[in-house]
Amino acid sequence: MSKAGLDLKDFSIASRRVEAKPEASSGTPVAAASAPTDKTVAPMLPKPSEKQRRETAEARAIAQEDVRYSLKNLKRTKQRNVKFFINIALDYDLKARLQRAALENDLKMTAVVKAALDYYLTENGY
Repeated sequence: MSKAGLDLKDFSIASRRVEAKPEASSGTPVAAASAPTDKTVAPMLPKPSEKQRRETAEARAIAQEDVRYSLKNLKRTKQRNVKFFINIALDYDLKARLQRAALENDLKMTAVVKAALDYYLTENGY
């Protein structure tokens, strides 16, 4: 078969879906323009008025803004707990003493330095 030889009758075309009424048993399709019965179709949702749509849009915007503010506040509280690092040049003897204190007390060197700085600052009124 060539393209020129094809005709519309050569293709099978599916018929439209029709709703069969009990009294229409003669085999003729029901017109598509006829109104569907209330028993077969779910009721349509009512369309909200312009005022109702505006109110729901405003409520949604307010809720989104509250969520955005709470997220910002959460990020701020996390930033307050951020650790600040300091670089200290230690001489060899002091670092050896720090390592020994950390090993003997089963602590990290940072915990020992932090405790020592806290003790020094509280003793001097800071």
